Amino acid sequence: MMWHLVFSNILKRPTRTIVSMVAVALGVVLLLVSVGLSYGQLTDQAERQQRIGGDLILQPASASVFLALDGGTLPVEVQQMADAVHGVDASTPIFVKFVSEGLFSLFGVERESFQRVNSSLSFPQGRMFEGPSEAIIDTIYASVNRLDIGDPIHLLGHDFTVVGVYQEGTAARVMIPLGTLQALNGTPGKATVMFIKVAEGESIEVVETRLEERFDDYKISRTAELQNLLSESAPGFTEFLTAISLVSIGLSFAITLLAMYSNIMERTREIGILKSLGASKAYILQLILQESLLVCLLGVIIGFGLTSVSLKLILTTFPSLPVDIRPVWMAVAVAMPLGGGCLGALYPAIKAAQLDPVRALASR
Repeated sequence: MMWHLVFSNILKRPTRTIVSMVAVALGVVLLLVSVGLSYGQLTDQAERQQRIGGDLILQPASASVFLALDGGTLPVEVQQMADAVHGVDASTPIFVKFVSEGLFSLFGVERESFQRVNSSLSFPQGRMFEGPSEAIIDTIYASVNRLDIGDPIHLLGHDFTVVGVYQEGTAARVMIPLGTLQALNGTPGKATVMFIKVAEGESIEVVETRLEERFDDYKISRTAELQNLLSESAPGFTEFLTAISLVSIGLSFAITLLAMYSNIMERTREIGILKSLGASKAYILQLILQESLLVCLLGVIIGFGLTSVSLKLILTTFPSLPVDIRPVWMAVAVAMPLGGGCLGALYPAIKAAQLDPVRALASR
C-alpha cells in the first residue's frame, strides 16, 4: 500500500521528479568523472614508474615525486656511486621533460643501463633507439598521432625518427637518448631521477638504509609506495576530493529539500485525508522519506549511465587520458546522494507528519 502511494506521488508530478533525478545524477557524474580522472592520472603515473623496474628511486632532497615538475639537477656521476653500494644490482639515470605542446612527459634514458634495470619493455614493432636522433614511442602515442616505424617526429625543436613502438604502460609516452635530451635542455651531465634495482636475494630495506647513509643529501623512495606518495604529494588533492564530495551531497540535499517541501505544501489536503483515515505520524514520515529515497536512487542510476557516456566522450576526444574509478568511489557515489536526499527530505517529512488533519482537510 505504501509503495503504491509512493509511486503514485512520483508519477503525479513527473516534471518535478525528473528535475530532482537529474540534479542528483549531475552530482554523481561530477563526483565520479572528477575522481576517476584525478585517480587515473596518479595511478597511471605510479604504474609507469613502477614498470621501469627499479626498486628504489634516488632524487635530490627537494625534488618532487611528480618527476615532470623537476628539472635536471641530479648529477649523472652519482650513478657510479650508487652502483658501488653493496646490494645494488644496477641503476639508471632518467631525465624527465614535460612537453607542453602534446601534454606528455618525455623521458631521456641511457639505453644500456635502462635495459639492465628494466625487463618489461616490449616492442610490437621496431627496436630500441641506437642513434642520437632516434626515438621510441608507446602504442597509445603511435595510435593517437598515427605514427609508424620510420616516421619523423618533431620534439623540442629537433627532428627525430621513430625506430620503435613499445607496449604502453612503461615509463613515458616517448623516450629518446639521455645525452640528446640533456643537450636540448642545456643541462649536460644532469638527470632528474635515478632508478635503482636491488640485487636478487638482497633486502630492499637494508639496501635502502645503505643508500641513505651514502647519500645523506638525497631523497630515497620506494617505487612500491609511489601511489601513496603521489596522492600525498599532489597539491590540494585531498581538498579537491572533499570539495567535490560536498558539492555532490549539497546538490542532493538542496534539490530534495526544495522538491519535497513544495510537494508537501501542494499535498496538504491529501496528507490530511491520510491522517483522518488513521495514518500515524510515523507512517507519514516513512512515506515521504521513501519517496525521497526512490527519487534519489533513480537519480543515482541515471548518474551512472551519464558517467559512462561522459567518459566515453572524453576518451574519444582524448584517448591517452587514464581513468581509474574504484569500487569504493562508486559506493560513495551511491551513498552520498541517498544520504543527502534523505537529510533534505527529513524536515518536510517531519512537517507533514505534524500537520493537523482538520486544518489540512480545510486547505485548498
